[in-house]
Formats: sequence, structure tokens, C-alpha cells
Amino acid sequence: MYVLIGISWPFANGDLHLGHVASSLPGDVIARYHRLKGNHVVLVSGTDCHGTPIDIKALKENKSPKEIVDACHNSFSEDWKNIGLSYDLYNRTDDPFHKEFVQNLFKKYYEKGYLYEKKETQLYCENCNLFLADRYILGTCPKCGADIKGDECEKCNSLLEIKDVLNPRCAICNQAASIKETKNLYFALSKFQDNLRNLVEENKNNWRENAVLFTERYLNEGIPDRCASRSLTWGIPIPIEGYEDKKIYGWFENVWGYVTACKKYCDASGENWENYWKKGSNNKIYLVHAKDNIPFHTVIFPSLMMATEDNYTMPNKIVSDEYITIEGEKLSKSKGNYIALKDLLSRYPADAIRYYFLTNDPEKRDFNFTWTDFINTLNSDLLGKWGNFINRTLVFINKSFDGKLNEYEIDSDLENQMKNLYEEVGTTINDGNVKEGLHLIFDFIGKANKYFDEQKPWELAKTNPEECQKVLFNCTNIIYNVNNLLKPYIPFSCEKVDTYLNQQIETWEYKKLSKLTLSEDIKPLYQRYDKSVIEEEKNRLRSK
Repeated sequence: MYVLIGISWPFANGDLHLGHVASSLPGDVIARYHRLKGNHVVLVSGTDCHGTPIDIKALKENKSPKEIVDACHNSFSEDWKNIGLSYDLYNRTDDPFHKEFVQNLFKKYYEKGYLYEKKETQLYCENCNLFLADRYILGTCPKCGADIKGDECEKCNSLLEIKDVLNPRCAICNQAASIKETKNLYFALSKFQDNLRNLVEENKNNWRENAVLFTERYLNEGIPDRCASRSLTWGIPIPIEGYEDKKIYGWFENVWGYVTACKKYCDASGENWENYWKKGSNNKIYLVHAKDNIPFHTVIFPSLMMATEDNYTMPNKIVSDEYITIEGEKLSKSKGNYIALKDLLSRYPADAIRYYFLTNDPEKRDFNFTWTDFINTLNSDLLGKWGNFINRTLVFINKSFDGKLNEYEIDSDLENQMKNLYEEVGTTINDGNVKEGLHLIFDFIGKANKYFDEQKPWELAKTNPEECQKVLFNCTNIIYNVNNLLKPYIPFSCEKVDTYLNQQIETWEYKKLSKLTLSEDIKPLYQRYDKSVIEEEKNRLRSK
């Protein structure tokens, strides 16, 4: 099977934060699982390099847009590597490969009539002498009255027509906007209304419930045609005569990054990218993102693929998380309620961060991050359950049996439980429900600790050394297989455990441990955090 996992592209405007972490990690788990299953996997994402906020930031900081983008892309790439995102390619939308692909598509759409010219009035800033693209506009949502920027309302999740925004102002100078005539190219999204309704109906059991409900709402409201050109200096040039002064709108080109990144990777590695994207292949496409990106992945991207008339496979799995709040409040950089991934990585191991956000993945409802819960979870789960089971077993073997055990038969009940666990966890990950799989694993770790306590190897070592070794061999076999089950979730820790055992499994299947010779250098995988850290972190957050 050919498996494409596309994680949403963070916008080049600031640091990666907890919201990015929460919505992206499930994609990495899915990719790592499918690799262990032996499937052909391409995991892609990249930096979204074009948009009004970049232009605004460049103007304010007296830099070029490319300087802003380069700094963000380098920072993002480093953060993703440090948190363990196993991208096959982390690209960027200002990549020449991506530009050429998108421009060729744009011309085809124009020739087929999916793009059409429309003369209209557009908001204009007399002070800046600039037509205002959506993100240059501040105003009031006509539906709920919230303050908004551009054509999306975060409060009521509406996609708006800019002409309907109330009290429009220029985001650069904050002056009231006027109206001026211009011409633009519109993409005929409305033509795909029925096709999209069929797509949603076919995938009700494959997409997350929030994706289905959001998309049905948009369809019921009626999908309007959408402007595909914009007045910007930074972006992909429109390859149509008469539009040399405009750029391709970001919504049109950034979603194609999934395809161009896959194609670029496959071209370099000698694979056929169409195996991942075209009908006729045994393929599966996961698109992984947060709730605010749902319409771009279930309405816009499928419509653009359909309009190519080029046999594209539609997204099989929409893995769309709900939101993250911090200490009960909405994540907001301007209000200081904001934790950068880089900041978190500077004080906590990557696997600690991965575990916390994966065990609390907001699959069905918003999740509230608190420092109290974060620290307590690390102490109770990673250290108290998994780390404790590994340490108490392996240190005991090193101390009592010189780190060596002969091979014994495995307790049949434990063996069957582990075989079932591979099946159950694999099913949940394959379905995109990664949190459920992690909970199943840690439920079993709890049973493993109970088994150790009930068997009392510390007593058996004195009264029946042979029976003690059998019990310890069972425990080590549990570590061997549970560690393999955890590889998609906490890969850095799992690498260490493999070195402790001097053995590893490289496929997603139960395997019995062979005769054992442990590493002499076994150290605790995780540290205990003092409760005082909680208040220190809260104070750090308050001081922003």
C-alpha cells in the first residue's frame, strides 16, 4: 500500500507553538506505524511562505519578505527535527518546483474555464496606495460582531466575502479603507457543490466528525466562487496575460504543497508520485490539521483536484483536531497566553512533550493544557508506569543475574494479550485515532506492573532462581514488544530501550525475545519533576 500523510503547513509568521504540536504529532504517529507495517510511506509538510502577514511584517521590520520566510523556515525545520517529526520532505511554498507546478495548473484551469475574470470594486488604502488583500483588512464580522482579520472569523468559524466585512480598515496603517475598481480571477468552486456532497457522504466513516459537520454546514450554506488572485508584491506570479501585477492567492496554491512535496521527494528517490495520488493504485491519503483548516482540506483542495480532471484520489482520512487552550484561556500570542515549541523543548525531552500531547490529543473536543497536568502526567505515566517497569526489571536482571537470561517459554496469557494489542493499537492508528492506541498500550503497562508485583521476583531470586528467571524473561519480553508498540509515539525513548536489550523489532508484529544479554549501562529513561516546577512555569507564562 502507498500511504501519503500530509500535515498542515505552518504559516511563516512567528514561532511554532503548542497548537502546531498538538495537531501535527498524530501525522507522525501514523507515518511511523505504516512504515513498521512495511507500507510505502511519504510524510510531507512545509512552510507556507506567501500571505499578507508576511508582507506586513516585512514592512514593519524593514526586511524583505524572503528574509522573514527564511528565518521562519529554518526555525520550523529545527523545531520539527527536535520534536521527532519524521518528514520525508519538509518543503516550502516558495520552492521553484512548487511554483512551476502550481503555475501550470493555474493555466490549465484558466483554459478549461474554471478561472474566470471578474471586474469588481476592492478595498483600497489611499494612505498606503495599495489594494488590500484579505489579510490586509481589519473589521467586524457581519454574522457575529467579532473583530476579525481578513475573510475568516475565528469566533463563529465563518468564511466571509470581504465585501461583507463591516467597518473595514487597513491592517498596515489602521486607516479606513475606501473602494476602488479592479479586476480579479475567480475559481468556480460552486461547480463542485454536488461532487463535494457525494464526497462527504462517501467518507462519513473515514473523516473526523468535526470535518463532516463543518463541511456539511458549508455545503448547506452554498459554496461561493472564490477569488484566486490578489494584489501583493510577494507570492507566485499569475501566468496569465493582464495579471502581471497580481499573485496567486495562498489558499489556491498552498494546499497543492502536499502533492508537490510528494512529487519532489519521489523524483529524487526514484519513485512514482502518482502511486500516492492517483486512482488505480492501492493508496491512502491522510490530511492532518487543526479544526480551523478543515474547509481548506475538505472543500477547497478536493475541488481543485476534481477540476484538474486528472484522476486524483480524494482524501481518505481527514484527521482534524479540535483546539488547544492554555490554562483555561484561548491561545494568544498578543495576550501572552502562548508557549513556543522551542521554549518547551529547551526544558523538557521531546518524548515527554510528544507523550503528553498524544495522550491528550483533542480528537473530539478542545483540550486545556495546564502546567499542573503536564508535570503530573510525566511523573505518573512516563516515569511511574513505563519507566518504572523498565528500570525495575532490567536493573534487577543486571544485579541478580549479571545481565543475562536464558530463553524460556512465554506465559501464554501474556503472549495472547500482546498479540491482540498489536491488532487493536494498529487498527486505531490506521483509523487516525492515535490517542486511543496509546491509552491501550498504557493500560497494558499497568497490567505488566501488576504482574511484576504479584510474581515477587525479589523473593523468587532467593527461593527459586530458575522460576525467577522465567518471570523476568516474561517481563523483558513485555518490554521488548511494548517498546515496539510505542515506537510511533515516543521514538527517542524507544531507541534507548533497544540499546538496553541489544535487540529490536523492525516490523509491526509480535516477536518473542531471544536469549538475553543486557547492556551494562542502564539508566532511568525519565526524570521526576518536583512540584515546584509547576509554579515556576506558571510564573514564566504570567510574565509574558
